[in-house]
Amino acid sequence: MTPQQLEYMFSGFCAVSGSPVRPNDYNRYLLNLGTVLGGSRIGYMHYCCWPCVCDTQDFIRVDTKNVITKEGIRQYHFAVIGNPCDHPEKLNEPFVQPFGYRETTLSFEAREVRCQDGKLIGATLSDHGYPIISMFFNLSEQNPTGMGQEHNASGTHALARTVQSQSRTDVPQPGRILQVSGVHVQDEYEWKDYCSQRAAAGFNSGMGEIFRKVAAISPIRAQQKQVNEISSLIR
Repeated sequence: MTPQQLEYMFSGFCAVSGSPVRPNDYNRYLLNLGTVLGGSRIGYMHYCCWPCVCDTQDFIRVDTKNVITKEGIRQYHFAVIGNPCDHPEKLNEPFVQPFGYRETTLSFEAREVRCQDGKLIGATLSDHGYPIISMFFNLSEQNPTGMGQEHNASGTHALARTVQSQSRTDVPQPGRILQVSGVHVQDEYEWKDYCSQRAAAGFNSGMGEIFRKVAAISPIRAQQKQVNEISSLIR
């Protein structure tokens, strides 16, 4: 398929809950997420509801992968989580759901999460070997649509300054729509107090309960060793 078709398909579901969404300005959330190599990246994703922003901040990181499209090979940034099959035994550990207080297991609630020889069956992996759960859409001055292109470090810093000046010095206003690099978004910053309250209440809202359990099995730690090796080559 074309790059545009690929990008559009990835905008049609929530990465945390799996729920279908119709992409629009009110479910497009601006995020500053850590990368698997230890840096950070600004972009956006579409969600079904605001608690998914909190779950993203806790567990999702960004990695790259080359994709063959009708117009050639494109490098994209993707949202990834740690491999739950690093510890497959945890899929059978009982836990009590915060909704209804029923005891269950991940192997029962998330039956598509299956392991074979330490690998997640059916998963597409990123360049550094993490399961891809959605696209992390680019947002840059050079690419107002936010799709399918790289932006460099100076562009990232400039974008961060733009975001900071627009909203992050204000009192958070959940639901506020900003325009950043020509794209309308809700900033994750607006929901920080809600995320704190939700965490204090035991994450008893939103649709990401199973996601949190799966992602917490083997959370991603930045590959600092690789970062140091790359830095030494640049010097």
